[in-house]
Amino acid sequence: MADAIQLLRRLRVALQNDDHEAAIAFLQEAAALARQAGDRAAEGRHLGNLALVYNRTGQPEKALQCFEQALALVRAEGDRVTEDGLLGNMGNILREQRRYDEPRDCLLAALQIAAEIGDVRGRGIWLSNLGLVYDDLGQPERAIEYHSQSIGVARQLHDQRGLATRLRKLSDSFLVAGNPVEALKCLGEALTIYSEIDDQQEMLAGLISGAKLHLDLGQQAATPPEARVYFQNARDYYRHALALARALNDRPTEAQLLARTGEVMLLLGDQAEAQTHLQQALLLFSELGMTDWQAAVEDHLKQLTEAKQ
Repeated sequence: MADAIQLLRRLRVALQNDDHEAAIAFLQEAAALARQAGDRAAEGRHLGNLALVYNRTGQPEKALQCFEQALALVRAEGDRVTEDGLLGNMGNILREQRRYDEPRDCLLAALQIAAEIGDVRGRGIWLSNLGLVYDDLGQPERAIEYHSQSIGVARQLHDQRGLATRLRKLSDSFLVAGNPVEALKCLGEALTIYSEIDDQQEMLAGLISGAKLHLDLGQQAATPPEARVYFQNARDYYRHALALARALNDRPTEAQLLARTGEVMLLLGDQAEAQTHLQQALLLFSELGMTDWQAAVEDHLKQLTEAKQ
């Protein structure tokens, strides 16, 4: 049996290479070494890391068993810092398993410990994850409370990336709660941050969400002038997203955005622009073999041809 330092070195290499099978074996051996040495806190930490690897390899039940064992060990040692992390990570896995009451209880316990030990970053993460639990439970107002608090922590830590991510989550909760205006505000701030930190992938996803939100609002608008403003905003978001998709060489997304832009142009009554975008989309869908999208675009082009006759 290798010594603990050798095992941890091998573990680091295995994780860097995504060799999960080796990582599991090294963590099991490290936990056994700690147990032989009577170091219950170290054993608990190794079991907690083993749980994360099990979950990453699609073995959530083994992960939860490891977390339970780890929690018993670190609680016996009074290791509140490790207990905080174990409870939070366990709550995330329970949420992934759609066991809603259990993750809430784990995350609330983690949140209390984080407050007691002054773990500000951990507190922000657990608050955000509690917001997601309440989203899953269909309680958007409670979700908004927790997402808002997690945003406050991100601002306190000057964590711009985390702030943008949490603003997106809050935007989704506002939308479910029937408050699209606040949803747009949150999304707009997130997009500004993505632009500042030059995160093009997240910017692209956010623009697509924003375009869809403006499109939905336009379709629900009380008057044609109001609807037109929303449709114009959707068009602008799609155009920006299209430019980003091309810059990222994301051809499937480019094709979909060409089609979406064409559909918005139809709503705005610009048949020439609509036809141009739809024809470009059709060629790209055909080239990429995206037959479902291709059929929908063909229907739009057929309607355009019939309208001109």
